[in-house]
Amino acid sequence: MPTTPDATPPTAGGPVDTAAIQHTIRRALAHGSASPRHEDLVELGTLLRGHIRLLLPIARARMEAMPPAATERLRHRTRLAWIGNQLGCGLGDELPSARRQVRSLALDCRWLLRQLPGRDRKATP
Repeated sequence: MPTTPDATPPTAGGPVDTAAIQHTIRRALAHGSASPRHEDLVELGTLLRGHIRLLLPIARARMEAMPPAATERLRHRTRLAWIGNQLGCGLGDELPSARRQVRSLALDCRWLLRQLPGRDRKATP
């Protein structure tokens, strides 16, 4: 797998490069006939975790701005807790588990990207 625009994981507090994040998500969710190498999945997992670490504080701030009793706030808080837990999960040594975990990280990253102010939450990157 080539390492192009998403080769460097972002750092928290830095600018959000949505194009690089979308590129990583597309790579992680690509369904090709060739099975990815475990090393490629490790690289994608590292990139996705970096993107998630950048986006989590933004999504948390958005949730905190919601009314305390709002159902949407509870849904966001639950999803954010899930995503935070997923950051600590490894990919595993087997290819199937690594593929599932990278896909899960990509879907979480896509959801977080949609939480950015001004983003269309229904659009697919």
